[in-house]
Amino acid sequence: ILKDVTTYFSSNSPDILAVIPAMDAIDKAFASGKADNHELCAPLHHALTIRKKTLNKYYALTDNSDIYCIAMVLHPSLKLSYFNHLNWPEGWIDDAM
Repeated sequence: ILKDVTTYFSSNSPDILAVIPAMDAIDKAFASGKADNHELCAPLHHALTIRKKTLNKYYALTDNSDIYCIAMVLHPSLKLSYFNHLNWPEGWIDDAM
């Protein structure tokens, strides 16, 4: 997933619209990777913990910039469907508008 996201955002046509969905996809991919019920070695567990904290930090930074939500809300094929699909709390959706 990281290679795909890096390749996309390094291309000539990345757009602001894809930032939040990309962050959600990364989070989902790593979260589902732990579903194997295998014990993780300490260094890998530590790396995943740092990854989660880092992703949360950058996700929180999107809250300080309205451009991400505006781009999604104004996109003709998305509007509020992305937020509703992910069951965002009503207050978050109101803030996005």
